[in-house]
Amino acid sequence: MQHFRSNIFNPVSATKADFLADHVLSFDGEKIHSIIPFRDFTGAWEDYRQYIMLPGLIDLHVHLSQYRIRGLYEPDLLPWLKRNVFPEEMRSSEPSFARRLSQDFYRALLKFGTTFSVIYTAPYRQAAEIAFEVAREMGIRAKIGMTMMDMNAPEGLLQSTDYALKHSIELSEIWDNPFLGYIFTPRFAPSCSEALMRETGKYAAKHHSFIQTHLSENLDEIAWVKEIFGRSSYTKVYADFGILGPRTILGHAIHLSETELDLLKNSGSAIAHCPDSNFYLKSGEYPLNLISDKGIPFALGSDVGAGTTLNMLYHAKQMNFRQSTSPVLPPQMLYHITLGSAKILGLQDRIGSLNADKDADFILLKPPQGFDIGGHSLSQICFMSEDFEISRVFVQGQDMTVKS
Repeated sequence: MQHFRSNIFNPVSATKADFLADHVLSFDGEKIHSIIPFRDFTGAWEDYRQYIMLPGLIDLHVHLSQYRIRGLYEPDLLPWLKRNVFPEEMRSSEPSFARRLSQDFYRALLKFGTTFSVIYTAPYRQAAEIAFEVAREMGIRAKIGMTMMDMNAPEGLLQSTDYALKHSIELSEIWDNPFLGYIFTPRFAPSCSEALMRETGKYAAKHHSFIQTHLSENLDEIAWVKEIFGRSSYTKVYADFGILGPRTILGHAIHLSETELDLLKNSGSAIAHCPDSNFYLKSGEYPLNLISDKGIPFALGSDVGAGTTLNMLYHAKQMNFRQSTSPVLPPQMLYHITLGSAKILGLQDRIGSLNADKDADFILLKPPQGFDIGGHSLSQICFMSEDFEISRVFVQGQDMTVKS
């Protein structure tokens, strides 16, 4: 049993985070045993009183295959995909490159305190397999999917419908653990045929599998979807082809009508909000109030490589900065990179907050020299995370700290 004496911010809801000053978190193996005030504790303990403890962070939407093209800029989604993303993803067809990339990517996740992530790989089975194998070797926890593209893709990335379905299904049968498991990953409607989407939706519904894709990120993209499929909206395409559902995570979802919001709400689908990426590509402003008023679940994704960093605390700040008039308070910022994400993944009983019998996934942050620790510190962590050193990272009670 290990006993860490520290100061804990624990998310409860989108409006509340408990501050547990001078508490002892005790963990034995993979699980948290107890969290109690130090005044009630007896026995030996490790001293982290000058640190702040948070649950392990969760990234709901990230592209492993794009990690090395962060900062290669185009001011619009479709040209950016063509000039930067697609050529880079082709490099993952080479196994040694895919392995090095996976190792570097996972180390970076841990460096920034991310202990669970939802990942897109390049559209090659081998690249996805390597991402899984390296994750298992390194103790990474994630949902990982091979990107599916059977039309409107460049030669070298284009799959047949049979290839995309066959290999996705086989990978889902091999990797079926909730903490290192497969997620069906049609890239977005323009690159996926009706047949591919229908069969993916049908299989996922039957087997209670997760699906991730992109929705209504860019106005040109939306016009293209309507032209291809002849539906009244982008969301209607996914609704008609069986992609929406309670285990579907939709990246972006910026430009939505009232009818589309109702489709999302009624389907139980969730959104991965990617504020840094939306700003980077000038895609638009996420309709936070409309989404919240409808009660549509959402949480935050880095969306690397349009997102510029894997630091989820940075993306929590951007969630505030990318709302023109609506403030986003620190408890909500923390919730949408921890417990809110865990609920979308159906893992809230294991991760997302720090409670007895949950997994010992947590991080320790060291405030800047001279800063006092108190209930005010959550605001400072969210708005100036670059000044808070992530000193230690634990996943299931194992020290996963990346040494500089």
